[in-house]
Amino acid sequence: MKQLKYIAFMLLFGAVCACNKLDIAPVNIVQDKDLFTDAGMQAYMAALYSRMPIEDFKYSAGDGTEGFNTWNQIALPMLNTGENANRNNGGFVNPARGYWKSGYQVIRYSNYLIENLPAYAASLTQPKVDKWIAEARFIRAFTYFALVKRYGGVPITSQVQALNANVEELQIPRSSEQEVYDFILADLDYAITNMNEASEQKGRVNKNIAAAFKSRVALFAGSKARYGTQYVVDGIMLNGIPAAKANDYFKLSFQAAKMIEGKYSLYKKTWSPTDKIASANNYAALFLDTESPETIFSKGYSFVENVHSFDAVYSPPHMTSTYGDRFNPTLDYVELFDGLPKNSRGEIQTTKPDGTYIVYDYVEQLFENCEPRLRGTVLLPGQAFKGLRTDLRRGTFIESIDPATPIQKLVPEGSTAAYSSNPFYNPNVKQAGTWNSQVPIVLSTGQSINPTGLDGPTSSNNATVTGFHGRKYLNPNVSAALTKLHESTQSWIEIRYAEVLLNRAEAALELAQHGVNNLDGVDLQNDAFVQINAIRERAGAVLLTDQGELSAGAALAPGTGVGSYVLAPTRGLQLVRIERRKELAFEHKLWWDMLRWRTADLEVNSRIWRKLNPFLFAKGSVPEAPDYVKGKYIFDARLEERNSRFTVATKYYYEAIPGAEIAANPKLKQNEQY
Repeated sequence: MKQLKYIAFMLLFGAVCACNKLDIAPVNIVQDKDLFTDAGMQAYMAALYSRMPIEDFKYSAGDGTEGFNTWNQIALPMLNTGENANRNNGGFVNPARGYWKSGYQVIRYSNYLIENLPAYAASLTQPKVDKWIAEARFIRAFTYFALVKRYGGVPITSQVQALNANVEELQIPRSSEQEVYDFILADLDYAITNMNEASEQKGRVNKNIAAAFKSRVALFAGSKARYGTQYVVDGIMLNGIPAAKANDYFKLSFQAAKMIEGKYSLYKKTWSPTDKIASANNYAALFLDTESPETIFSKGYSFVENVHSFDAVYSPPHMTSTYGDRFNPTLDYVELFDGLPKNSRGEIQTTKPDGTYIVYDYVEQLFENCEPRLRGTVLLPGQAFKGLRTDLRRGTFIESIDPATPIQKLVPEGSTAAYSSNPFYNPNVKQAGTWNSQVPIVLSTGQSINPTGLDGPTSSNNATVTGFHGRKYLNPNVSAALTKLHESTQSWIEIRYAEVLLNRAEAALELAQHGVNNLDGVDLQNDAFVQINAIRERAGAVLLTDQGELSAGAALAPGTGVGSYVLAPTRGLQLVRIERRKELAFEHKLWWDMLRWRTADLEVNSRIWRKLNPFLFAKGSVPEAPDYVKGKYIFDARLEERNSRFTVATKYYYEAIPGAEIAANPKLKQNEQY
């Protein structure tokens, strides 16, 4: 690519939306003499920020935009992890979508600024030039990280290529994965050194944001070194990092996380150590409060020029004017939380020792004592939201069925059988195939109730397929009638302090369990203990009693306790990984975690996610609102009724280099298994 006399900002999806709202219109074509001015640089930086590969509300595998800037957010990484399910996807979804060309465009724009801006230091001043170059290097690092976590080693280019150069000079081979991580970390170190504590504008980066991001990048590199497999072509380790480097990267991660200690804090504006509902609402509010002390780096939206559709697509069906219902946390995820009755396998216990169901006096009763963070993340049966209630009910026992008469489990534990296979079911249970077209049940009192909840789960799986809906990021202040496509404006939080504390804890424990007990005067195992308990306290979870719980002993085997399906080499690391699952779910982090830990293919191998079906007894029930029926309930925990099986093949630890790129550059070597 040649040295440009003119920069054309093409293919920018909303330059003014950047990483937050930047009130500067982007240029279309601008000469260098106009570009390298204060006003020109504002526009240039807005354009660069707009192209950052942030996996936000508009990230999905739903169309041909390399996974970014979609509108319906339906095919997401969380479908592969057990966080979420939806009726549109019944198997593995590749969320990466061939992100390559757009990434190298961002890198080119960054390189152009880095290479040419110094010549204007006299007119702009050196401090401004240093600051803008540091921002460009952060954006370049962020973009290279999006590439390296998908492909491993990729071509590194730190200069603007000339289009009139020899073709072979333009064909850059892939560097090793380690070289790419080191290049990213060098850019971030430059940014940390040359940036101020405060951002120039809200949504722009500063040295603390760069340090927080460094903690993420170095943690990934350490994990790739410790758990990854190596793929060497022509002497270049395209995938994997030498194992001996693991501790070096974990040290960098820990130090970067500790660097911002005291700069941010966990969100606790309405948190209460005694009021579970207040703490649940506090947790939910942190994702909506634009002045949260926990938010480190976010991407802003505003009506009408820059919007998304998260509320319309992800709200429960009767809480949106469109179709909703794609936000279905699995029972596997819900079972990670404290305060629920569980069996020895770590699964929710809703039956008695004799196999008959426990009868609950009202639909909320099962979850009354749950960890507040669960209620702040997931919409549970009967939960108040948007002035309505989540109406979750799979079916209703006819009025002649007495709740006092024991009912045996409808299908055997672990069975994929349909309920209709039980001869008791069809004559005694009323159900509906859709949530919005039901034949009401007329009670002996003359009142009517729906056989199925307005938010599912239905017999045809056209509402929730898991028995739950999600809450995280949903706006509770918009009525159902006004919840429409292309009208949501919540900011996306790309980096928040809770993640940095989790990065710090994981890096500290990885070091402590591999020969480094103390770093910079800090007892690492105790530090991991302190950070995890800070997260758990805010969540309202049961605190760890001492650092010995984060032991190097064997992890729980699958099926032997809460979260035992979360694989880890030690019990301590298993607890840290479970905490990341609970805290960072639905934030597009866990898929990449499973890849760096190399656990995805083992955890998700012909896996059917679990669901929870509430059933109402018509006898004695009283409809108090169209979406709330007071009465007795049972809950059936079972495998998801579609019997959709999810498998992550080992090849998906890295994505295939796009064929068009290899055709244009034969020096690119394809990843293994493609």
